[in-house]
Amino acid sequence: MSSRPAHRHTPAALRFVLEGSGVWTLVNGDAVHMAPGDLILTPSWSWHEHHNPGTEPMIWFDGLDLPLVRNLDAIFFEPGGEELSSYQPALASRSEDCYGTAGLLPAADEPVIVEDPATGRSSRLLAYRWAAVDAALSRLTDSTGQRAAVIRYADPATGRDVMPTMRAELHRVLAGHRTQTTRTTGSGIWVVYHGSGATVIDGRRFHWSAGDMFVTPSWAAVDHEAADDADLFLLSDWPALAALGLARTRQAGQRQDVVAEEEGRGSACG
Repeated sequence: MSSRPAHRHTPAALRFVLEGSGVWTLVNGDAVHMAPGDLILTPSWSWHEHHNPGTEPMIWFDGLDLPLVRNLDAIFFEPGGEELSSYQPALASRSEDCYGTAGLLPAADEPVIVEDPATGRSSRLLAYRWAAVDAALSRLTDSTGQRAAVIRYADPATGRDVMPTMRAELHRVLAGHRTQTTRTTGSGIWVVYHGSGATVIDGRRFHWSAGDMFVTPSWAAVDHEAADDADLFLLSDWPALAALGLARTRQAGQRQDVVAEEEGRGSACG
């Protein structure tokens, strides 16, 4: 059994699981099991620890708002005790018992702000399960007849983003489809969960397959084309830009021309 001792820090974190099973994490006393395709939240300054009772590793993408918090000179860290937690994960965490599989909205639906001083920070739901995300995306493509769909992970109580500094989305592009070219303020980190294809960024095509990761700079022209059905997880800093009045997005009138092919890939897990 391997464990990461309890600790907390002001940078918020989220984890998108790519491979493995049997691992669980404890977030402020709530034991949450982890499985491929799940999104697990560790809000700012929440106690958390990770446990793997088995012998096989788990691989996940770890996203934090560390650069923003560091540049604001607001990083704090506190270690917990050395003893292992006696908690054991159930099939659903307390947050899931309260909020179920809510918290998945079409990305075009902006949050409805609920004036509740106890909210407005991180989502109450700590675990977003892949089965629910997959079903929501399938319903969207089936009902609209479109070849691409986007889900935004949201606080089920308020409709806000899962973190005040980070937005999480899951993009599905069906085989043979190329999305509209879009420009968006704020940087994006993309994780390929399923499928293969290519993304054109300011005229340069980057090929990817499951396990690859790539980034899109702020206001770059971006579109995706799937060779086979693809699911891409996106982490962006949209909520922070929106809070500052700097969030902006625009669709191009036509898809961009490709001026260069980039065959090299970044770090891959699959």
